[in-house]
Amino acid sequence: MRKQFVIGLAFISALAVSCSSDDDGGSGTIEIPAVESASIDIPSGGSTQPNQVYIDLSTEETTVVRRDAWELGFYTGNQNRVVLNSAILVSAAELVGYTDIDAVTEESVLDEPLEVQSLDISNFQAYDLTVTTVGELIKGLPLDYGMYGNPETGYSLTDTPEGGLERTAIAPVSSNPEENFVHLVSLGSEIPTEDAELGAVNTTGDPRGIYKIRIVTDGDTYVMQYAPFESDTHQEIRIDKDDSFNLIAFSFTDEAIVDVEPPKDDWDINFTSVHSYYGVMGGMYAGMAYSDYAMHNTFNGVGVYTLETDGEGEDATDIAFADFTAADVSQAAFEYDDRTVIGSNWRSAREGVYPNRFYVVKDTDGNLYKMRFTSMLSDSGERGYPQIEYVLLSE
Repeated sequence: MRKQFVIGLAFISALAVSCSSDDDGGSGTIEIPAVESASIDIPSGGSTQPNQVYIDLSTEETTVVRRDAWELGFYTGNQNRVVLNSAILVSAAELVGYTDIDAVTEESVLDEPLEVQSLDISNFQAYDLTVTTVGELIKGLPLDYGMYGNPETGYSLTDTPEGGLERTAIAPVSSNPEENFVHLVSLGSEIPTEDAELGAVNTTGDPRGIYKIRIVTDGDTYVMQYAPFESDTHQEIRIDKDDSFNLIAFSFTDEAIVDVEPPKDDWDINFTSVHSYYGVMGGMYAGMAYSDYAMHNTFNGVGVYTLETDGEGEDATDIAFADFTAADVSQAAFEYDDRTVIGSNWRSAREGVYPNRFYVVKDTDGNLYKMRFTSMLSDSGERGYPQIEYVLLSE
């Protein structure tokens, strides 16, 4: 099992959550006060942005994992859902009618022809096509500008960018096994090994291959069959729900459950470095990937909204940020269900951090913070070195 490494405050690690009092013979819980202010250098890892970083604002604790450590996340709540790791461009397609994973080949005929759209990269014009076999579908499965989709019907090979469970690329897992069909999964892209030129990023490498999967349930346990696409035999793994986490992550590379997210109460912001999805680009639908990307814990009640300051120059921005208090918070403005609120909207790829923008965050404990990005480059000008500062808003 891959291990997380945690960077945190030493005194927090040394404190026990509960203790006994020798004076009164009883026991009680030590309440650790929320961090009042902090500045964090987020270890995204440089211009290839190899890391996902989970941040707990109230403790200043960060958890770092490589973004290629997993491909699928199994939801632990009251729905049976599986999400894709958008940080490495994972995508998936359901093969309606197919329940025998070993029988699926390139020649397999789709239950019904798919009417999809693709983008001609030579002229950036959309065109329609009909897909009738699995081999044809695989051509448009990997996430790039020309990936398949249908904006009119909502057909997509990625999860929604906002991160909700209403429409995931992998169909809801039914308690009726006959309703759970085989899916194709593109494992996305490798993390490049070569750094980009100063000020640029290099986040998308070679394709990581295609797998086929089939998922059923056994009570509160997911049971997944999986195999490389070319294989005519498969492996099987059982994945138990654990409601102390939002997701249980699975790695095809390790063929195992892996540690990725911290417990759901222990993180607020995920600087995921890269985020990908099928959506609109310049009026055209395409598969897109964004760098320098941050999300919030939408599965566990974290809310965020954006504020843009009036005036010009750093002094005006500093005054607005400094003067913002708990009395200025708009409870109605918080976005709880859209993980793209921060996204890469905090910076310009060419000009750097937007100086007139900051965020209000309600964390998993209900604490209110004002937060802003203060850097995106290293001292030498390399991308992938973001920094945030935040302040607790006291009543």
